[in-house]
Amino acid sequence: KSAPGPSENERGYRIPDLEYGTASSSLFLIAIGAGISGISLAHEVQGQNGTMQLTIYEMGEDVGGTWFWNKYPGVRCDIPSVNYQMHWSPKFDWSEFYSQGPEFQKYYRSLVDKFNLWGYIHLQHEVIKAEWDDDAKKWRLRIRGPGGKKFEDDCDVFLNGGGVLNTWKWPSIEGLHSFKGDLCHTARWSENLSLKDKRVAVIGAGSSGIQVVSAIQSEVKQLYHWIRSPIWITPPFVPQFAGPGGENFQYTAEQKKKFIEDPQHALKYRKMIEAELNQRFKFIIQGSPEQKASLEFANKEMRDRLRGNQRLIDAMVPKDFAVGCRRPTPNNGYLEALLEPNVHVYTEMFQCITEKGFIDAEGNEHEVDIVVCATGFDTSYVPRFPIVAYGKNLQDVWKDYPVDSYLSIAVKGFPNYFTYFGPHGAIAHGSCTPIIDACTFDFPLSGRKMQMENIKSIKVKDKAADDFNEHQELFMKRTAWVGTCSSWFKPKTGPNDTPMLFPGNRVLFIELLGNLRWEDWDYEYGYAGNRFGYLGNGFTRREKDGRDTTFYYGFLDGKDEQPDYSDIRPLY
Repeated sequence: KSAPGPSENERGYRIPDLEYGTASSSLFLIAIGAGISGISLAHEVQGQNGTMQLTIYEMGEDVGGTWFWNKYPGVRCDIPSVNYQMHWSPKFDWSEFYSQGPEFQKYYRSLVDKFNLWGYIHLQHEVIKAEWDDDAKKWRLRIRGPGGKKFEDDCDVFLNGGGVLNTWKWPSIEGLHSFKGDLCHTARWSENLSLKDKRVAVIGAGSSGIQVVSAIQSEVKQLYHWIRSPIWITPPFVPQFAGPGGENFQYTAEQKKKFIEDPQHALKYRKMIEAELNQRFKFIIQGSPEQKASLEFANKEMRDRLRGNQRLIDAMVPKDFAVGCRRPTPNNGYLEALLEPNVHVYTEMFQCITEKGFIDAEGNEHEVDIVVCATGFDTSYVPRFPIVAYGKNLQDVWKDYPVDSYLSIAVKGFPNYFTYFGPHGAIAHGSCTPIIDACTFDFPLSGRKMQMENIKSIKVKDKAADDFNEHQELFMKRTAWVGTCSSWFKPKTGPNDTPMLFPGNRVLFIELLGNLRWEDWDYEYGYAGNRFGYLGNGFTRREKDGRDTTFYYGFLDGKDEQPDYSDIRPLY
């Protein structure tokens, strides 16, 4: 049925026969990673009532992201368990204040089961290339599935939820792969590996190395460990809510029962701890009273726990950078383990790995049964596969220094591409789950705008990204993050060593993303490029759906539906 009057002009613009508020078409989304970000996104898209189609490609054999991949001894979260979960489905019976990795893996997998999110997820599928087709306004993806079979898929919006700490690598050490014993990396731990009464070398004194040493010291026969640079070893986050001395504790049956029976009490408990987590940013600011107090506390804490071992105190306690320059590493018995008689700590690196063990700095060979590489990940932000738009590969754009992130969620020059925890994100600011929620709120909201207004591409303006990066770089000079420490917060390539973190606390980040700056984006529209084509035929979807057309007066009985006026008549 033709609409009355003219519907098309000489330029080719045609009024669409749609009511205002009607989705112009389905929106197809593809996301990488079925970790916390992917699970959060799937849950949000599920609530869009089928207006968006989502596919998640996960290269692992299960969901859970970092908690699936990291299975090494002692792996646990340094954030309180109750604050490292999704607000839309909290768990009330966490076993410990700081829970171990397997419990988090089980929790996040349970969310996929509980909300029936499996339909979105394709396990053992790895994206190996993504290229923007500007004519079609779509991303063309190349995927490698089970058995190595390759195929293509495309989408309107491409989301990267792969995370930062996901590309592990063997360290560049002479002779490493000549070792004839068991060689393992914490990011790909063999659960069948037996450590009991073995001679073990642990290379790496970051978070994973510290957790491994703490966990295995009492089990192994001899442990060799290297600490080459100072590092602040502190209690975990918000120790005032933990056990005595900031130590971990197990929740009692009575405490769990109270949380389950009184969700408001559980929420208040979580909010109390979260409020304190939000205060941590103060000690990152240089010269603040909080920074001074944290420095004094951490210095005394480390010296006390090292019990006068001056060799280790001199090697480990930082002298020229503040707490927070790199992510503070929780103790969990690590400092105490270093003092045990079966542990030998080196402050100089070994010369090489041999078939039987290693040769120390003095030229002595030591035989070991197991070499553990707790050497972390590639934290350069450079994608592990080509992401190409307008002839530019993001791998090349970011190979020197990733200066073009916008609020950590977008990249200039790459339309319809969004990222969780891109450069300049709030990844060092406390629990990641509220940050993920903030991003997840934004991405479908942007998608909904694209659907409602028939937007074919959305791309952050170069000036907006440049302005944000200018502010970020200057603000970093106020923080402990610019200290002289070696930190994965800083870029590993290029001349600029400005930390790639968000210039503010978590409250600021979440409020900022809760109020999207639509003016910072360029849009390309359908409807012959007319941005107001979505006004349609002059009527609204509200009328067609039978909702209240006088909604601006408020709803009768709280219901958004057209009232029945048969029981009321005009007064005259």
